[in-house]
Amino acid sequence: MNPVHYQPSARLLRTLLLIAFACALVFAAGLFTATPERAWSGFLIGFAFVSGLALAGAFFTSITHVANAHWAVALRRIPEAMAGTLPLAFGLGILLIGGVPVIYSWAHAHGAHAPLLEHKLGWLNQPFFAVRLIAYFALWIWLAGRVLASSRAQDRDGKGTHSAHAYKRSILFIAVFAATFSLASWDWYLSLEPEWFSTIYALQALAGIATAGLGLVMITASMLGRNRLAQTLKPDHYDDLGKLGIALSLFWVYISFCQYMLIWYTDMPEETVWYLARNTGAWQSLHTIGIVLNWLVPFCVLMPKRARRSSSVILRVGMVFLFGRIFDLWLLLGPPLMPQGPGFGLFELAPVLGMSALFTWYYLRTLARENLVPLGDPNLQASLHHHC
Repeated sequence: MNPVHYQPSARLLRTLLLIAFACALVFAAGLFTATPERAWSGFLIGFAFVSGLALAGAFFTSITHVANAHWAVALRRIPEAMAGTLPLAFGLGILLIGGVPVIYSWAHAHGAHAPLLEHKLGWLNQPFFAVRLIAYFALWIWLAGRVLASSRAQDRDGKGTHSAHAYKRSILFIAVFAATFSLASWDWYLSLEPEWFSTIYALQALAGIATAGLGLVMITASMLGRNRLAQTLKPDHYDDLGKLGIALSLFWVYISFCQYMLIWYTDMPEETVWYLARNTGAWQSLHTIGIVLNWLVPFCVLMPKRARRSSSVILRVGMVFLFGRIFDLWLLLGPPLMPQGPGFGLFELAPVLGMSALFTWYYLRTLARENLVPLGDPNLQASLHHHC
């Protein structure tokens, strides 16, 4: 099989950079001419969206190595390219540190003296927040890089030993990721409401990045499968992506229901306040839209086998997953950031759009660096013939 390469159009790349630059100007204007809370709110949501896609790529790649999923070999370069955007997410995380005093109540002088926070301030303070953020990304970038390095080396020499290396390194990444992402989700998202707590919140955050990451894989696979990977990706590959979409949509709604059911059943005021803020007023509409986009639409659309084997259907469901993730993040993070109600103004939307454009630019360039098909992988032929 001959090498297959992808080259994004220069016009597309320039357009993405222009969008990112224009949105950066709006963000800067929001910091200095409007209430900075609005600009930083959009920044946090955009950072959560972009970093989640990057982490989902690394996680998806590692899971397929550990599971020895032959079917996924043919499209492995897609999640690998997503994982390759982790340095960009790291850079955005560094910028996020500057917004800590604006975004998080525990960083405010009055918030730090709240009775329920006094014993948490050893953890919730800006210097330690910054140290942890840097440590998380340093571990993720290094461990994911080791997994990707095995794949790249295998393309060069074709040795099967690299698969064993990738397997071991993937196990290590998954183990470290499970612990560090739980802490990161508490730091970046849950600490927006530091007096509230949940033992299942990290799983809810994981379910969100999983559905969004799969959505991007679906979109990219469908688009490349129409030209560059037309001879590589078969209906069976789309079918498996569709089955995974059903599973992850069910996982998302299951985790969401578990958290809601436990809090509803105990009916403790210090816990129910989180849902009262999201299930009343204007936020209730976002709650309904999130359920429809993250579970109901993907689940119903992907149930027929004929639909799962269609690249067009997979493409559209992938888009639904991405939009569902945006609404999900707005609902999870929005109420403490926007106490007056959902904010969809220019200063809230520009950071999300700008970071999405910058991520897409970086992602496409990363995807173009390597052969789209891992020719050195000994399981490639099994994937091409879909022998799972």
